Amino acid sequence: MKDQLTISISTINGSYHFQLGKYLRRNLMATLLLFIVSVVVMAFSIQYLWNAVDQTQQEKSQLNQHANELKDEILSLESDRQSLEQNLADRRYELEQISGRVNELENVLGIESEGEQPLETRLDTAALNSAVRVAMLKVIPNGSPMEYRRISSSYGSRNHPVYGNKRRHLGIDLSGHTGTSVHSPADGVVELVRPSKKGYGNLLKIDHGFGFMTLYAHLKAFKVKTGDFVRKGDLIALSGNSGTSTGPHLHYEVRFLGRALNPKYFINWGPDNFDYLFNHERSIQWDSLVKVLEAQASTQLQLSLHKAVPSKAISN
Repeated sequence: MKDQLTISISTINGSYHFQLGKYLRRNLMATLLLFIVSVVVMAFSIQYLWNAVDQTQQEKSQLNQHANELKDEILSLESDRQSLEQNLADRRYELEQISGRVNELENVLGIESEGEQPLETRLDTAALNSAVRVAMLKVIPNGSPMEYRRISSSYGSRNHPVYGNKRRHLGIDLSGHTGTSVHSPADGVVELVRPSKKGYGNLLKIDHGFGFMTLYAHLKAFKVKTGDFVRKGDLIALSGNSGTSTGPHLHYEVRFLGRALNPKYFINWGPDNFDYLFNHERSIQWDSLVKVLEAQASTQLQLSLHKAVPSKAISN
């Protein structure tokens, strides 16, 4: 028959013949074709899934790498945070220390804070007062011009040691060895250097400005000349026994607008007892002088701030 397929299988036991009909053959071919299609589809599916798994592994690896980077960044940020917190704590401690020092400075300067003023304002006020004090101690004679053993003659009325009559002593006599160093008690300019063997003997005058002048008599030698500018503490002369004198000493005078003042008040005055002079020497209008020095100090502080701000901007 044409529509039958015969399959022969030979073995040692004989031959076997199978006949497949038309419909069975079609079913077998369809099954085989379906099997082949299934295998192909499965192969493509496996390949697709394999590629998907490989891509997933790559993405997982990238995510793990990104996670590690984020972890490192978090650790770095945590370290920065701790550093900033430590810096903030240090700044707070420094601010507390500055505030405490400002309080001490205000107490020393006798400044009374009005309410809760900003620290910057308090610092400006303290700096201004401190600058005024420094300026006053530079231009107004203060401290002793030389190391002395004793005050052999005070300021005021006395019996003259040579002439014996009662005379007004315009200065103070500081007893010491001949050749003792004499230093300027404030900034100024040497107004007069006059050698002499009479009266005051070798005489030196310094103009300190604002009406103040100091005079040094009976000197042995001069260390400056007329017109020299001197600063507080500079060596200006050596003490001696020249002129009308009964022994080696320094005759020291302090004058304001030509009027002699008691030098003892100026010798005892200094940064540690700043109010001493104003409480003892009341003939001078100190308030007026303070206002002038405050204006100068304020201008200097403003100039310093203007210089500091551009420098800071450039450095930033």
